Amino acid sequence: MCIRDSKKIHFFRNKTLAATFLLMLMKNILVLSSLLALGSFAQAQEAPAAKKCPDQKGPGCCAAACCDGTMIKLAVTNLDNYVAIETAKATLGALAGVSSCKSCDKSNSVTVMYDPKKMKVAQIEKMLTDSGLKIKGHQTSFKIAGLACQSCSNHLTAVLGKTEGVVNVDKVCHMSGHAAVTFDPKKTDAAKIKAAIQTTKYKVVEASAKPVPVVAPQS
Repeated sequence: MCIRDSKKIHFFRNKTLAATFLLMLMKNILVLSSLLALGSFAQAQEAPAAKKCPDQKGPGCCAAACCDGTMIKLAVTNLDNYVAIETAKATLGALAGVSSCKSCDKSNSVTVMYDPKKMKVAQIEKMLTDSGLKIKGHQTSFKIAGLACQSCSNHLTAVLGKTEGVVNVDKVCHMSGHAAVTFDPKKTDAAKIKAAIQTTKYKVVEASAKPVPVVAPQS
């Protein structure tokens, strides 16, 4: 056998080995990719679906109680103090009884979702105050039927402004059909404010109840 033929044999042998190696490598990559995909699928099946906020009007401004627990919305001042609000969020967020704390500079409010069995409203208020925020009162809002024009909004604003315990009428809008007020919890509550609205020709629209799921009979 000549040297040229020997070189050809070695060349083809090396080429075959290289092709075999690449084929094995590709098979291993495919197997690894399949395992990773199955693992991700299993985690997605086990993990609970994330809740989406139905009405997010701005950064950290939630218009609905999306989280589990009891919601309290506090009207505050000094929200332009970044250090104060971030300190308040960090302090409350570290507590086991608080599930979320969000601020909204548009409504000048802080919304806290908490477990009433582990946390009291007075504790939340104290922590916000200690962080540098000043609490003006509690906030509540209502969906109102019958607000047909600006005159209607002005009338309801006047009624709410004269209601005992109401610190400020934040908004009464005939276009959106919503009313929002800040009140002193020591003097009144949302139920009494609702009752005051019901004495007028405008009525509070109750939130629709969640439909009860129908269970198919087992055969």
